[in-house]
Amino acid sequence: MQSSYQATRRHPSVMLLIGISVGVFLLQALTRTPGFPSVWDHYFYLSQTGVGRGFLWQFISFQFIHANLLHLLFNGWALYVFGRMIEETLGKDGFLSLFFMSGALGGLLHLLIAWSTSGMEVPQYMIGASAGIYGLIAVFARLWPDSPMMLFPFPVTLRVRHFFFILLAIAGVGLLFSGAGQVSHAGHFGGAIGGLLYAHYFMGRRTPVFAAKQTVRPREFKAAKVRGVARVFAQKANRPARPAEMSREEFISREIDPILEKISAHGMHSLTEKERQLLESARSKLDGRSR
Repeated sequence: MQSSYQATRRHPSVMLLIGISVGVFLLQALTRTPGFPSVWDHYFYLSQTGVGRGFLWQFISFQFIHANLLHLLFNGWALYVFGRMIEETLGKDGFLSLFFMSGALGGLLHLLIAWSTSGMEVPQYMIGASAGIYGLIAVFARLWPDSPMMLFPFPVTLRVRHFFFILLAIAGVGLLFSGAGQVSHAGHFGGAIGGLLYAHYFMGRRTPVFAAKQTVRPREFKAAKVRGVARVFAQKANRPARPAEMSREEFISREIDPILEKISAHGMHSLTEKERQLLESARSKLDGRSR
């Protein structure tokens, strides 16, 4: 119970999106009547016919609607896994902007394909958070490209950037051969492109989209007015120097300043136990030297 509370407090936007999706799913189950047209299909699913009637809110509403429990569980899991680190790094506003921008761009590409294949007569529906999640994965791969992840349930470990390239290739091939079919590959592809555009224009221009050996720190986002603290899952390839190997100034710059920035942005409660111990150790050493 406590861990759930801490997750909600540290990642409020991620937990809010998951909570809304679960609430909408339950509301759908309670309001659907078999054999009768659904108000959800008409007003809240994204389709070329709905947008053509002026239902522009569908660019947002479709991202909270899921076809079945498995669809909801998978998207909720992906949102939790990739969204937490991004919200910590980009902050609430940056995280939500990235998610909804990617989702809307994925929805727009879906509509273009639907219009080109079915016109305005036959609606081609799109639902789910997948487009926004593809955008999150794109930015995650930009920030922490070498972080390892396992392809559950297969015992295969890939770097995140390779995982993203695989997803992008699958979406691209699906877009070419299936159009706006049951799985919206157009939405997935558009969402991934949205994430790449966000990374390029809002996280620093003239930087490579994927830097194989880049460690992201909060200072890199000051120019873009995005605050937070980046934490890499696995840093074996970029292992920083140990405190004993650093000079006093280098130790403060690399280890203590990011912690102080995190306190300034999120408060003392946001620190991990390791960060608290490091800060306390540094404080004791500095106090001892000043006496």
